[in-house]
Amino acid sequence: MPRKHLIPFLIFGLVLVSFTSSKKTGLKFAQKTLDGFCSLIPSGLSLVDGDTLSVQSFYMSSTEITNKEYNEFLADLLRRGDLDTYAIARIDTAGWTRSFPKEYMKPMAEYYHKHPAYDNYPVVNVSKAGAELYCKWLTAKYDSLSNGQLNLMFRVPTRAEWIRAASSDNLGSTYSWDSPSLRNDKGCMLANFLVLGSENISRNAETGELEVKKMVHIPSDFSADITAPSKSYFPNSYGIYNMNGNVAEMISDGNYAVGGDWNSPGYDIRNRSIKEINRPEPTVGFRVVSSVFGGEIRQR
Repeated sequence: MPRKHLIPFLIFGLVLVSFTSSKKTGLKFAQKTLDGFCSLIPSGLSLVDGDTLSVQSFYMSSTEITNKEYNEFLADLLRRGDLDTYAIARIDTAGWTRSFPKEYMKPMAEYYHKHPAYDNYPVVNVSKAGAELYCKWLTAKYDSLSNGQLNLMFRVPTRAEWIRAASSDNLGSTYSWDSPSLRNDKGCMLANFLVLGSENISRNAETGELEVKKMVHIPSDFSADITAPSKSYFPNSYGIYNMNGNVAEMISDGNYAVGGDWNSPGYDIRNRSIKEINRPEPTVGFRVVSSVFGGEIRQR
């Protein structure tokens, strides 16, 4: 079970949309629902591997997609009898014990994706194809919710979009909170990542190189239980949570995830951090973005 969250790491309530139970429709209601789910990222520049790119405005989900949100998608597939899509999109719970010691991660494999205590935690162990199918499903749901008036097309973000949302107008920023430090001025950690204490670092007497000794994951603060809730710590200037650490996030540019994760040291959760992924992993989730084609787009 998740550990009790301690002050000052306040966990805010998460706005979730239940499409299966909602009876309201129309442009105004759909826009209100979208405002509770996404933040508007204005047009601007993005610095990607030394290249400055122009990025048009888009919506981005304020949090990583949660277990509850993804499970609603899976449940809808089962209700409709779409077993072929379900087989592609299903959660690979074995990822927890495939990637980490079974004695440590077995409870996560059993409970993380189905116990209500983890509803608001980021979904992990899903494939990129599954994430893309979720985007397609979400697009159809918003189209139905708005009676076709709010023209959205959800998808996995490009790396340029992701960096734009993380860096804002500070193209060279290290982290999404516009500071090179992993703590704020009160000493509070600003992300969920792997903290390497001095007790885990040794110098090799022969090579003189520093080495990290075997260790078990220790969250960066006691508000996290391996992962932290999708809406935790502090949002950046666009209202986006957990872009650094917690779970690495898939991008549309090849088989990569960005931003680092709960098992990454601090250097590897930078805005420009990137790693290759080839299968569902317990360290990798995703968030969604949407360009707007016609209809209304407004600053919140």
